[in-house]
Amino acid sequence: MKRKIVTALLILFVFFVTGATLATYIITNTTNTLSRLVTLHQIEDLRQHLIISIQTVQSDLYTVHTLLSNKVDTIADNVSKLEATANECNGCHHEPAVTQDLQEVVGLIAAYQESLSYYITASANRQRIEKLQLEAAELGNVLLAKTGAMSFNATRKLKSSTELARSKINQARFVLYLTVGLTFILGAMVAIYLIRAVTGPIEQLVTATRAITKGDLSSTLRTDDKTEFGELATNFNAMSLSLQKNYELLVQEIFDRKQVEDALKESEERYALAARGANDGLWDLDIRSNTIYYSDRWKSMLGYNDDEIGCSLAEWYGLIYDKDREQVEAKFEAHIDGKTPQFECEYRIRHKDNSIMWVLVRGLAVRDEKGTAYRLAGSQTDITARKSAEEQLAHDAFHDALTELPNRALFLDRLAHVIERAQRNNAFFYAVLFADLDRFKVINDSMGHGVGDLLLIEVGRRLKSCLRPGDTVARIGGDEFAILLEDIVDRADTVDIIRRIEESLKMPFHYHGQEFFTSSSIGVALKSERYERPDEVLRDADVAMYEAKSKGGARHEFFDATMHSNIIERNQLEGELRSAMEHHDGFVLHYQPIINLKTHLLNGFEALVRWNHQSRGLIYPNDFIPLAEETGVIIPLSKWIIKEACRQLRIWQDMYRMDSPLMMSVNISSKLLIWPGFVESVASCLQEEGLPPESLALEITESLILEHTEIVLEALTELKKMGVHIHIDDFGTGYSSLSYLHNFPVTALKIDQSFIANLSATNDNQEIIKTIIALAQNLNLEVIAEGVELNHQLLTIRGLDCNYGQGFLFSKALAPDAIQAWIKSNSAHMA
Repeated sequence: MKRKIVTALLILFVFFVTGATLATYIITNTTNTLSRLVTLHQIEDLRQHLIISIQTVQSDLYTVHTLLSNKVDTIADNVSKLEATANECNGCHHEPAVTQDLQEVVGLIAAYQESLSYYITASANRQRIEKLQLEAAELGNVLLAKTGAMSFNATRKLKSSTELARSKINQARFVLYLTVGLTFILGAMVAIYLIRAVTGPIEQLVTATRAITKGDLSSTLRTDDKTEFGELATNFNAMSLSLQKNYELLVQEIFDRKQVEDALKESEERYALAARGANDGLWDLDIRSNTIYYSDRWKSMLGYNDDEIGCSLAEWYGLIYDKDREQVEAKFEAHIDGKTPQFECEYRIRHKDNSIMWVLVRGLAVRDEKGTAYRLAGSQTDITARKSAEEQLAHDAFHDALTELPNRALFLDRLAHVIERAQRNNAFFYAVLFADLDRFKVINDSMGHGVGDLLLIEVGRRLKSCLRPGDTVARIGGDEFAILLEDIVDRADTVDIIRRIEESLKMPFHYHGQEFFTSSSIGVALKSERYERPDEVLRDADVAMYEAKSKGGARHEFFDATMHSNIIERNQLEGELRSAMEHHDGFVLHYQPIINLKTHLLNGFEALVRWNHQSRGLIYPNDFIPLAEETGVIIPLSKWIIKEACRQLRIWQDMYRMDSPLMMSVNISSKLLIWPGFVESVASCLQEEGLPPESLALEITESLILEHTEIVLEALTELKKMGVHIHIDDFGTGYSSLSYLHNFPVTALKIDQSFIANLSATNDNQEIIKTIIALAQNLNLEVIAEGVELNHQLLTIRGLDCNYGQGFLFSKALAPDAIQAWIKSNSAHMA
């Protein structure tokens, strides 16, 4: 734009200068002409004066002729003027012809002057004077004629020159007017151009600026202008875009800030509400002024009113329990010095009522750019209840909840310390007793778990009363107790304490007027150099306890090497049992016939597993089934038993067609019955062998029902829906209850062989059997008598209307081939 303005002004200036120069040139020429005209006018005046002078002189000459004597001075003056006039006229610049005429005039004037001089100075010779007068007059006439002709020509020339000068003046005036007019027009055009070139973009800029002022930040300018305005438009558009982006960022920032402010306000309100409603007390320490703010909750937590505690840190320290103050101050200073990331401490503090409470204090320091803490704020939480709970948990972790005696963990911990002490001091002697209550399960099942719990509490109290102050009695679990005797003299000392325990437990227990008795089987493990861990001692005492139980209970046994070898043998047996199960090698089923006592016909068989051990021979269930249950082998073993029994029954059903198909009874472990896939496994086995479900009876014990009531009920219900029979085995030896007989889908009761064995030839001891049969009949259940070995036993149970019987009287459990031989020899039972 600057270039445009400069170019336009330069063009205007050049145009104006050109016109002015032309006008000046014309004016200059006109001025020269005018100067010449002035000069010509002056010359003309001189000519006129010359003519007048000549005429005067001529007149005087003629007058002198008349009065010559009186006119000499006058003639002389006129001649001088004529000469001067001629000289002046001779000095003008003229054309060559004019110049020649002027020179002639000058010459004539000179001659005329000379002639006049002669005339004036002539002697008084009249003739000569007249002659000189005539010569002068003639010469003056020639001069006058010549001068008049020149004057005429000069006048004409002057008029022509004047017209020429006037024409040039008009020409100069025209040029000036034209220059001024064109300059004005060009200036107007330049102005209009500049207005359009300047005010247009400026107007756009103003419009865009106003739009931006009103908030339209998207307003832009055209950038096709190649002048500074184009650059200005580009920069303006960039500024507009930048403003728009910054505005959007600002709006977003304002929005975000507003959200942050709203969130902060909400957070502050929430914090204020939480602070008012929370149980935590707040505190804020100004380290520079050493003043501290305590919230109302902080003060009320300690039982103080708001005006009872000031703003001093010393007041806080003064309330801290003496033994805890040093650690609180140390942790406080450590965090202020930057040695810990936060201040956290649990300590005791004194309540206004002088009681001691536990608090948890947390705090965080605010630091300046140098890392120096100038403020520390945090909270105080009442953890008295938590501490009490932790103490209770710690107590519960090492104590039995029922008897309040130490539990297994605490007992083993104390035993470990005793072993370490014995290893350092050979003279230190100790013993561990492992006691298990006899017949506790009978009492617990028959009288209820509440009575059983009371019995355990009383047993624990009696055991504790039999010990010395330094000894420990612990409940290991269930009805098992462990006793640690420290610093005893010898084995006899241990026996004395055991006898006191046995005598104490022999005393009757009373409950709501009822009196019942119990005893204990006690295993003892004495100090030995081979003991390094407490569980080893407890294990050997446990082994000795089982030895006492195996000998009838209500006695004690000391652990010896033989028992240890039995443990090794048991471990070996466990390994062999697992191997036999994995390879399906060694297990066989024997079958004991079950006879219908009313028809004397074979009703079915009970499948009894045997382990045909490679080195030990045939092992009976009582010697390996408990071990199988402990190790988990019982599940795959039971599945095999059911499958094998079903397979064999299918064969016999095909071989021996009877009015009522033969049945098969299988004993079921508790672990198998609570196994999630048990029902499906039975169904699959029956389907694979093509055996009707009604041909299978599963025998369970009363204790299994009581231990897993809900799970067992669900499984038995599913089995009963399939058609499988459910028999209660060893009925009468456990917790017999009409409730579970009503609720469970039981189809038959099996009288335990111990009741059958007690029948005498004189029909004594029939009451229990009679009661069981009557109960079964009332519940529409069948009855099976186990262990029938003598004729009078058969006659008695048949007379009591027992449905089925099995035992050695009919046949012992036989292998499959032997069963077929038995059937052939007892064809009467196969009608």
